[in-house]
Amino acid sequence: MTNSTKVTLAAAMTGRKLQHQMQSVRANKHAVNRDLVARKATGVHAPFYYHIHLYMPCNQKCIMCVPNGRHPKDLIPFPQFEAFFDQIKSHAEHITLIGGETLMYPWMEEVIDLLAEHKLAVTISTNGTMLTEKLIGKLLTLRELNLRCSIDAATAETYHKIRGTDWFERVTRNFRLFSEMASDYPAIRQIMVYVVMKANLHEVLAFVELAKEFSPHQIQFHPVRHVTGWSVENGTGWTFNGSEQSCESFKDDYNAAIRQAARKCGSAGISHEVMIMK
Repeated sequence: MTNSTKVTLAAAMTGRKLQHQMQSVRANKHAVNRDLVARKATGVHAPFYYHIHLYMPCNQKCIMCVPNGRHPKDLIPFPQFEAFFDQIKSHAEHITLIGGETLMYPWMEEVIDLLAEHKLAVTISTNGTMLTEKLIGKLLTLRELNLRCSIDAATAETYHKIRGTDWFERVTRNFRLFSEMASDYPAIRQIMVYVVMKANLHEVLAFVELAKEFSPHQIQFHPVRHVTGWSVENGTGWTFNGSEQSCESFKDDYNAAIRQAARKCGSAGISHEVMIMK
């Protein structure tokens, strides 16, 4: 047998293996969906979507999250993540990684390298502070990526007030860089996330204008609703009163602003996700 024949046979075997793996993934997904439609959990079929809390530390003091900045220190060691992924890689279709600040994870590049070897979608939540040209280059090796970028403001003043750090220029610069580097990768998507409260309601429409600079795949607006009993500070000179900041307390104003934002996104041809409060 010649070397060229061996290479051809090896390529054919690899192709058959990949085709079989894809068929197995599809068959597993269809079986899970059949169980869901029938409203029965057989426990026989493996999940195809995984949501992984990879890393809990964070470098910000968001007023609606951990305003004192005392984030838990828990993380998943990379060997443990690698062992877990080895168990699910044959049937996983989509993996979401969250933090803390996910991109602070000490072995983030190793995680990306591992996931890039497989045909699956990856979603990563980030505040954008750790996005560098090198890391963005790594992210572009993924087969499919939804990078969910939280910013919650359209100005440096409001950003500092809500997120507890003075990094507005830094993160907007990083988001622009990501947009530029990902422009030729249609499966690499940037999703801009804005958590709405009374303190930033006035910047909702301005945020749509800002987000246009990043050529986002989608803009998402999420109302603050879990903070009614809070009275907290994040070191930026104001007290967050949850009963006032929670969107239930100014429902009509919230709905009006969000409807305007949705129309503005629609006029700009930007996909958007909003929640109208009842």
